[in-house]
Amino acid sequence: MTAPGREAQGVVFPYWRLSAFYFFYFATVGALLPYWAPYLKTQGYPPARIGELIAILVGTKIVAPFIWGWIADLRGRRMAIVRLGSLASVLCFALIWLGEGYLWLALVMLLFGFFWNATLPQFEAITLNHLGRSVAAYTRVRV
Repeated sequence: MTAPGREAQGVVFPYWRLSAFYFFYFATVGALLPYWAPYLKTQGYPPARIGELIAILVGTKIVAPFIWGWIADLRGRRMAIVRLGSLASVLCFALIWLGEGYLWLALVMLLFGFFWNATLPQFEAITLNHLGRSVAAYTRVRV
């Protein structure tokens, strides 16, 4: 087994940069998903509205990767799309503090989810492209 970031079966890949993205992406998942519904409950939203807001986030997971995948295939700049999606998702989530009410949160969740859910599939393609035939290194990168 080779050291991270070194040559693995003839392929050099940026282990730490790839792993860092996965760490921060899944840290966001771990911070958002368990605490988002309780936060919304403390804001006075009933369970049905909380479910709808979470469903918006999940619904964008169905649509966004296809749209962003099409754009990436058209432009051929996957990393730029990941960067744009990451920045836009942070900025969109920050919009929570600029408004209030259910419709505002629904719009924020729609925008945030549209960008956030597009980054992981594109980054998976980048990772697998970097690994080439060294697909056994994929688990080390993700861990």
